[in-house]
Amino acid sequence: MFNQGRLVRGQQGQDPRRVLFAVVKLDTTGFAPLRGDRVCEVAVLRMWGDGRVEDEFATVVNPQRRIGNSDHHGIDDAMAAAAPMFPEIAGELVPRLSDAVVVSHNLPYVDGFLQAEFRHAGIPVGPFPALCTLFEFRRHIDLYRYRQDTVFQEVTGSWPAWQQSSLVGARNLGHLFRILVTEAPQPLAWVGPTPAPQPMLPRTGRIAPRPGSLRRGEEGWLANLAAGLPDMRPSPPPEPQAAAEYRAVLVDALADGRIVGEEAQRLARLATRAGFTRSTVKGVHEQVLAEARARAEADGVVTSAELRELTKAAEELGTRHLVGDLLEVAEKEKSRRNGPLKGWRIVPAGESAAVREVVDSAAERGATIGVNITKTVRLVVADPSEEHRTVARAREAGIPVAAPPEAARILDAAAAEARTSLFDDARESARAADVRERDERREEMERRTGWHRTWRPRELSDDEYYRRFVAPFEDDEEDGTAVHVSARGAASQDPRHHARKSGGGCAGAVFLVLAVAAVLALASRVPAFPV
Repeated sequence: MFNQGRLVRGQQGQDPRRVLFAVVKLDTTGFAPLRGDRVCEVAVLRMWGDGRVEDEFATVVNPQRRIGNSDHHGIDDAMAAAAPMFPEIAGELVPRLSDAVVVSHNLPYVDGFLQAEFRHAGIPVGPFPALCTLFEFRRHIDLYRYRQDTVFQEVTGSWPAWQQSSLVGARNLGHLFRILVTEAPQPLAWVGPTPAPQPMLPRTGRIAPRPGSLRRGEEGWLANLAAGLPDMRPSPPPEPQAAAEYRAVLVDALADGRIVGEEAQRLARLATRAGFTRSTVKGVHEQVLAEARARAEADGVVTSAELRELTKAAEELGTRHLVGDLLEVAEKEKSRRNGPLKGWRIVPAGESAAVREVVDSAAERGATIGVNITKTVRLVVADPSEEHRTVARAREAGIPVAAPPEAARILDAAAAEARTSLFDDARESARAADVRERDERREEMERRTGWHRTWRPRELSDDEYYRRFVAPFEDDEEDGTAVHVSARGAASQDPRHHARKSGGGCAGAVFLVLAVAAVLALASRVPAFPV
């Protein structure tokens, strides 16, 4: 199904930054498609080598058999039973593999399962050009282990989330692959088959995307739920009844002003059943908040209690932009009340434009504008060209009276003094800014280049790769499916070969297979490598 290429150092191939890739991640009911294990989730991230994402696709798949490894991926029998079967999603999957180089961290594993699924469905597809990141990272960097999460930590400096959907795994691998292509110490070139279009298949529109790594976080449960769904372009419409149930549960959950974990999990399952994508679930969230805002504005006034309720809902739903104007007005009012002139009471004497300008400026910075002369008044702003009884009363009470220009200077000085800290020091502030900028540059450089310490002086040859990663496992006699590489570099299934679980693979297992004769026949071409 796949014709494998590779990334080589030098300029003898195509710039991978200008190549379209389809990053594929599967979750399955086991590790052996020839023993009846099936795909239970598939995700595809279509991206250019420079990191630009063109499309996402993900769905749970009904494997038509019991799922015994739910603890591994989080998909249980109930969730899978409501999902489409593989033939129903093939029309969405194949176009996302078409015209692109397929990428996987465990290419023969993906090849074996997808071949089996398309064969069960009676759908002829391929071949597709492909690239295995497990193979590439082994050839180019020197690590003790090559599991995807281990490589991710080494290259990015952080571990991926533990609870992952296939989509999260595909996004993480896409991020890793982008770094390899764009930030490697030496330029890399793609050498392999040219992507070609595949025949179009009928589309059913049925999908069941599963939100990945559902957590509250800083953004809130529902904002993270939406972010964990695929950004499909375009998105199929959701299933009407399940979408209505999702909306009903959502509105009920918002009634008490907060979403809790149990409610978020229930909404996530309903989102999968409805076939929501990121854009379609956001549409529901925005509609719910827009209707709540309309109810709040129906009487012409949004009270502080209503604004608090809208704000909390917007934060939970990730739709803060829909109440941004209300929040901006409230924030300005809050800033005004707590401005640097808070505690100043000012009385204007006169109606000239100059007086109004000074008074308005003071009010925006927190000053209270009065009418009568009282003991709490600290300044009267008066136009010298006008006679006003307030001026005489202020002078009798010993309250300062100033013309607009002088009043502006007094108020500016008071505002500046209120902002001044005992530790204000222009030189030290400038030095601190320089230190922060230097440290940020250093941290960014370490993030971008720290993994370069593992870069091999030269990429492994085919014979070196075989001796290090294939030969030690050839005598294993585990029963299962193996994958070998043909003379043309295409990964293919062969029941005569055997597989072995290994810590160097993806999803906790790597199938290592190859006959010595097949490898030696490859010579300087693509070597046999483990799944």
